[in-house]
Order: sequence, then C-alpha cells, then structure tokens
Amino acid sequence: MNRTKCIKIRLTDNEHRQLKARAGARGVSALLRIQALGPDRQQERRGQFALVAELARARNLLNQIARNCERRMPSQQIEIVSQLIAVERQLSNFKIQ
Repeated sequence: MNRTKCIKIRLTDNEHRQLKARAGARGVSALLRIQALGPDRQQERRGQFALVAELARARNLLNQIARNCERRMPSQQIEIVSQLIAVERQLSNFKIQ
C-alpha cells in the first residue's frame, strides 16, 4: 500500500512528548492511523503469517533436538525430553486468529 497523503496538526511540546511516548516503536503515524481508522487488516495478516512461520521453525528445531536426543545417555534423554515438553506446552499456548 502506497501512502501519499499527509495531514498536519499542531501540538504543544507536552502533547508531542505524550504522543511519541504512547506510540512507542510503531511511530506516531501508525498510532494515529490505528486510532482513527482501526487496524490495518493486511498488516495484521502479514504479522500472523510471520508468527506462524516462526512457530513452525521453532517446532522444527524441537523435532531436530528430539531426534538428536536418541544418541544421549538415558539420564540426559529424560532431562532433554522434559525440557522439550515444557517448550511444546508454551508453543501450544499461542493462538492464531
């Protein structure tokens, strides 16, 4: 999406500081756009796809660790598997809408 239009507003120094603090890393323009127009569906979808991709990579790494676990001593295997189960539970808590 190519944004070409600009809106200019006047703020006091204090208002400007408050707005920048509230916007954080996303920036003032994004904050005002979201507040006035609602969330950008296309950006949300890209964010969801990126999250799904990261979760898939994490699960792939967990599977590689689990396969490598077979070459370890039984006591090490138990520790690794218990850690993998804990990580898997955390990953399962993510909800994609």
